Amino acid sequence: MFAICSFMDMKRKLGNVSFGGNWSEDILTSDQLNSVLDFLDAVAARCADEDMRGDRLEDALVYVSVHIEKGDMLAAAMRNGLAMYNPWQRQEAVCRAVRLI
Repeated sequence: MFAICSFMDMKRKLGNVSFGGNWSEDILTSDQLNSVLDFLDAVAARCADEDMRGDRLEDALVYVSVHIEKGDMLAAAMRNGLAMYNPWQRQEAVCRAVRLI
């Protein structure tokens, strides 16, 4: 999955904690979400100059589809935006999709 090394390190560190509740799982989910959002921000910033499509982006969009409300729709908007020919229209569409996530 996305940022697997930091996720596994965090999971190992929190594995010995024996407090009640699921706050440690929430920390892991929050850390993954922040990692995905940081990556998508970078995609939005660079997509006018570079083709950002690839496996890492698809992993991030799958995460969005699974974990974000209306994630399928937002992931599709990002894919459509990244397919636009005009660089400025492409960046505008991708930035709009990232803001909604």
